[in-house]
Amino acid sequence: MSQLLTTMGIFDTNDDGPLENADIDCEPKNEFANKKQVKKIDEYLDPGEKVHFLAKSAGEMFEIDNEAVDDVLAQRTAATDKRIVIKKKKNPFGFESQSIRYENISSVDLSSGLIKTKLRVETSSKVYGIGVGEIAEDAAEDMCEFIRSKMSQANQSDSANRSVSEDPLDKLERLRDLKEDGVVSEEEFEEKKSELLDQI
Repeated sequence: MSQLLTTMGIFDTNDDGPLENADIDCEPKNEFANKKQVKKIDEYLDPGEKVHFLAKSAGEMFEIDNEAVDDVLAQRTAATDKRIVIKKKKNPFGFESQSIRYENISSVDLSSGLIKTKLRVETSSKVYGIGVGEIAEDAAEDMCEFIRSKMSQANQSDSANRSVSEDPLDKLERLRDLKEDGVVSEEEFEEKKSELLDQI
């Protein structure tokens, strides 16, 4: 019977095996982001994805838009180099994962009560309440700060990509196409062309 339960993953004790996907050789990192704990979320990660912070709920409900998701019993949350990954234990059994990319996050903060600690992650479409109460409050604050820095990096990268696409030479080429299509007059073309050449 116990062999059957081990095969089903209920009493899986093989924590010594290698990680298939996760890379835990990174900094910063909290102590919960160790091989034994990361192994429990490894299947939801991309190959080589670096796990910097890992947290587990301590009875806090998983929320979407301030509404508790009743069939989620617990969650394990990883802040990686690419995204936030949440593994949710579902009621009555089973698991589900969710991923939130840093470029999609508009704000993140931590709410701490006497017993429960939650990471509040806001995107353009939803607000997630994610329990992180099984790590120390300072580690939860570090995790929140790490997510903010990754959001900032993602936004800077996005801004750089936008400015590259707005290169004056690209604009000049589009302007030429508009002139050839008759959308822009010769006079407008020469005026804008002069402005764009001044930017080079």
